[in-house]
Amino acid sequence: MEFGVVARWWVFFGVLLVAGLPVASRLLPDAPDRGASVAMPLSLVVVTLATLWVGQVAYGQLVVGGVFVAVLAAAAWLARGGVEIPRKPLLEVVGVFTVAFVFLIVVRAWADGVQPAGGEQFLDFGLLQALDRAGQLPPRDMWFAGERVVYYYGGQLMASIGAHLTDTAPRFAYEPALAGVYAMGCTAAYGLASTIAAGNGGESRPVGVPTAIGGAGVALAVVVLATGVNWLVVAVPAAAAAVVVTRPRRVRAGVLGAFAFGFASNLGPVIRLLAARVDVVRAAVVAAGINADRRPAITPEAFDMWHASRFMETGLNEFPLFAYLNGDLHAHMVSVPVLFVAVAVGVAYYRTPARQRRRRWALLWGGFPVAGAAILTVNTWSLPTVFGVAALAVALADPAPATLLPTGVQRWTRRESAVGQSVQRVLLAVGVAAVGGVLAVVIAWPFVQNVLLAGASNQHLAVLPVPSQAGALVFVHGLFLAAFGAYFVSRVATSVAGWVVAAAAAGAAVAVAVAVGPVVGGVGITAVVLVGPVLGAAWWLRRRNAAGVECVLVAAGAGLVVLVEYVYLADAASYERFNTVFKVYAQVWALWSVAGGVALAGVSERRASTGGLGAVFVVGLVVAASVYGGLAVTTHAANADDASLDALEYAGNAHPGEAAAARWLGDRRRGTRIVAAPGVDPYTWQNPAASLSGVPTVAGWAHAANYHSQAAWEQRVDDIGVVYETTDAASRAAILEKYDVTYVWVGPVERARYEIPDLSADPGIEPVHRTPAVTIYRVTDDELVAPRSGPITVTTTPQAATATAPGAQTARSPARFVTVTSSASTAVTSSQWGTKLRFS
Repeated sequence: MEFGVVARWWVFFGVLLVAGLPVASRLLPDAPDRGASVAMPLSLVVVTLATLWVGQVAYGQLVVGGVFVAVLAAAAWLARGGVEIPRKPLLEVVGVFTVAFVFLIVVRAWADGVQPAGGEQFLDFGLLQALDRAGQLPPRDMWFAGERVVYYYGGQLMASIGAHLTDTAPRFAYEPALAGVYAMGCTAAYGLASTIAAGNGGESRPVGVPTAIGGAGVALAVVVLATGVNWLVVAVPAAAAAVVVTRPRRVRAGVLGAFAFGFASNLGPVIRLLAARVDVVRAAVVAAGINADRRPAITPEAFDMWHASRFMETGLNEFPLFAYLNGDLHAHMVSVPVLFVAVAVGVAYYRTPARQRRRRWALLWGGFPVAGAAILTVNTWSLPTVFGVAALAVALADPAPATLLPTGVQRWTRRESAVGQSVQRVLLAVGVAAVGGVLAVVIAWPFVQNVLLAGASNQHLAVLPVPSQAGALVFVHGLFLAAFGAYFVSRVATSVAGWVVAAAAAGAAVAVAVAVGPVVGGVGITAVVLVGPVLGAAWWLRRRNAAGVECVLVAAGAGLVVLVEYVYLADAASYERFNTVFKVYAQVWALWSVAGGVALAGVSERRASTGGLGAVFVVGLVVAASVYGGLAVTTHAANADDASLDALEYAGNAHPGEAAAARWLGDRRRGTRIVAAPGVDPYTWQNPAASLSGVPTVAGWAHAANYHSQAAWEQRVDDIGVVYETTDAASRAAILEKYDVTYVWVGPVERARYEIPDLSADPGIEPVHRTPAVTIYRVTDDELVAPRSGPITVTTTPQAATATAPGAQTARSPARFVTVTSSASTAVTSSQWGTKLRFS
């Protein structure tokens, strides 16, 4: 274990905390922790945006260090009058971050580094390595030599900034950066839920210790007997839940919010375990409809951590614990702390009185645009959510949106009817949020110009996808739907009878959705039946002051769940709305984690109508949602190897020769380009040279076709086939010069795919590095054979076609074998693709 690396990164995040406190304390001055829980991502957002602009001129360790010093100086100036942070809440923030950081460090140290299968680790690590090599931003694309990255790389930029400031090589920075993102998410969820709960006011009566212990014992016994899991798997969550429900509301909400984000899973695993023992549950699961590849019932011995994220036929339903255990440093995960910054701005706006118009303007057109600009670079999918939160905060806050307008204009906005006032609230809220969105684009303009506007556009809006099955929705969202349903009922129910009626209505809605699969006019409305009531209740209770700002987050998440049932972004990366569900549900989980913490804290209070039953319900829900985490972590620990944070550990163990060659190649600094077998089969061991070193290759994984151009990527794939298989030195030289190649990589993947001649027989190509698995050849441009000119005959087999012209260019042929003959009687045979040769 690299303890020194862990210590340096923990100190780095501590400095981010201190640097962010002056702004965070102004953002949430009345929060118990004065905004300390979002200080780390807040300061990281500022550093990243400043680096983005400066990086257009130069990027590297000195540049990052200079920007960081400037940000620290600005923070010191803002703190010149002192920053008062209550000691206990500040220690809570540090403690939550440290526990979460160490937890994921240990879990990831048990893993074996980045792998190509089952995720985007090759993409994420390749981007991190490319940034390490970059002299300017955007970095060079490691999968498309000669072009810059046209993918949202802001999350990897944040990790690269940390690597530079802690003086950590990318191979050892990947895991601490991932752990830091996870810990910042847990900390922000804790602080925001705590802040919202503390601001709700009213009497807070935690249950007594005997009730908590009894509830935990009952929940533990029921789950163990019903599912067959070892009691040790859920003993710690049960004990923790029993302690938490006896704490004050602020602490309850914070811990339960952090739990919902950092450790809870959906209800699928516990339901499938129960189905293995109860036939009626198994029959219900079969009838409800989940992914056909997932068995309706499992045993603890057959547990697989992957299955809980794949219940839906029409999309991925990942949740944070699965994603961070899996180990991608990917956009939907890295963007969560930034999304929480936007949530903090929304909470701040909601709590700002109408008379403080300038502060409300600053939050709307300063705070939200900064958070939106950062999230635009990290995960562009989340930009609409940031300004959706902004619009809902404006619409649901007590001050009317019209009070943001100049005084002379406000008299034109007066409406007498309640309906008119509500419609006006929504329209004005959307309008001011749209202005914030435009400002976000301006703040992130270098990224917009060089990445978003430069990338291939193969995405478009589409409508009415295949609807989700009711069972899948219950599996995926049941934890939060249960929490919010109970919470909203607790706001209005005054007797046990009220709870019984609410429970019966909820059960009826689920039964109708599962049994009937509601359809209106040929359009499925299952999601509306299941999630719509939560959305409606959140709006209704907030407008009647029966609940607080948590309703903004409930409404935002519910709106997203319903929206993707009808509108999605069609792209080349996935089938129909598969990718849309994946990206959007990650945001829903984050938003609902904070609201869920507040809701569960409210339900667990001792009330005249329920006594301590609410606390028992909360403890039971916590235990049920912990089954997955207990099984996943214990399984992960049982399969652990030597503890290490080396991202290249897997490569070194499974492919030592290629790993050693990639490290050697990575030591060759800027300007290096290679050619290697393209990753035509993503998520397999392909193109390790570029992914592990960051050195650009002519054509990497097929992802590059989505970001640049399918036709251009296919052209490069064909050209690579010529380089590896031609017997004509002039033909090979033409391709090498076309892409300004400096090294040619020949490893197991290349040998398996191509029939490679002796490359060193060509002038200008010589071997410079060998391992038992890989030979790397250096290309010397001025020694290569000059490309031939004159008549060129192109013949395809088995169907022949002829094209004769100097500098001929063929169309891509479906034939597998292509022979090219020049006037000098030289030939090239490509057995991988039909080819598109260009001779200059």
